[in-house]
Amino acid sequence: MPPTSHTLMDLIITLSIYLPPSSFPPLFNLTSRILPLTHDPQLQKKAYKLLPRLATSPNGSLALRTRNQDLQSLLLSSAATTSPPARRDRLLALAATIDHLPQSDLHFIPSVLSEVVIAAKEVNEKARSAAFDLLVLMGRKMMEGGTIEQSKIPHMDAGAPSAVASLEEFFTMVSAGLVGSSPHMVSASITALTRVLYEFHPSLKREVVEDLVSTLDLFLTSNNREIVRSCLGFTKVVIVSLPEEIVRPRLQSLVPGLMSWSKEHKSRFRAKVKHILERAIRRFGSEVEKWCPEDGKKLIANIRKSKERKKRKRSEGGADAADKEEEKRGKGRFESEYDEAVYGTDDSDEGSEASDRDARAQKINGKGEKGGKGTYIIEDPDEPLDLLSQSALSRISSTRPLASKGPARSRSKPKIDLD
Repeated sequence: MPPTSHTLMDLIITLSIYLPPSSFPPLFNLTSRILPLTHDPQLQKKAYKLLPRLATSPNGSLALRTRNQDLQSLLLSSAATTSPPARRDRLLALAATIDHLPQSDLHFIPSVLSEVVIAAKEVNEKARSAAFDLLVLMGRKMMEGGTIEQSKIPHMDAGAPSAVASLEEFFTMVSAGLVGSSPHMVSASITALTRVLYEFHPSLKREVVEDLVSTLDLFLTSNNREIVRSCLGFTKVVIVSLPEEIVRPRLQSLVPGLMSWSKEHKSRFRAKVKHILERAIRRFGSEVEKWCPEDGKKLIANIRKSKERKKRKRSEGGADAADKEEEKRGKGRFESEYDEAVYGTDDSDEGSEASDRDARAQKINGKGEKGGKGTYIIEDPDEPLDLLSQSALSRISSTRPLASKGPARSRSKPKIDLD
């Protein structure tokens, strides 16, 4: 049974949108007392839920506007004490605050931007989605114009000049993470830039987009896999979403950069690179092969053969079967267009991933089919093998287990002495 404090907080959140304006001061006071608490993560999580809940009512929205500066100070001071379970709800609380942010307080956006960028790499899918939505909200808020008083940003010099709020200025602020001291920060910045570029590229100046693409092109040559993984997602958005006149001149450097990771099986790099190249060939044709190095021609030929094989399958199966397959494949796979652009694949890529897995399995098994050797699991007839058990490794053998000659022993009940 949950503690009484949790139950009461749930009741407060539910009733908050029906309270009169005179009840909001003690409500915000209660929130300010709970957020710094670290010994009760669930109670802290419920306190963050109060702000998005208030934003759904007219009186609550008015309260968020009138007390916005107090909320900014509270959210900034409680950043260090946020527990992992409360991160998603904190991002939603930040979104509610920024949505009601006056144009004179735009310095709050760069004050919390690094936290939101890092959240783009959260393990929790809902927290990542909240971070992406908040990045888009920040970009739209900056597009409305205003002045950013940089002297009010924490850790900034008191004499720092003010900046004009714009979409280009927002991209500059997000790009600052590319010079971060840790690979995780650089990777998170690339992921954040991928999301905002996909959303705002029609509204950006062409020279800004070109500079961004040329800068991130360099990260394809990084030795860090985490950075390269994020950079592959950025490259896919560039090839799929940006205008041809911007992408075509960059193929000369993008294609060799992609091919340098085409032989890497870890983290599914080979499958990702193959899919990106397939999309590039679909859009730019033979120009992709033109800039492909000699050792990568075999992969390009494999992509073309897979494409032709898929066409033959569709022609043999008929148009109706192809339409049904396309409808089945595209129905309910992704929650947003951005997710489909970054993570979407087609059947040919799934087949290539299967062939990659087969190749890895043959490598593990030694000689593959020719040698006739493999790996076997020795099962107990009474209970299935628990792969999470510490003794699971002892049940794996490189030789075929001998079948028991006698019938399987049935489980018998233990004998009980009635005396």
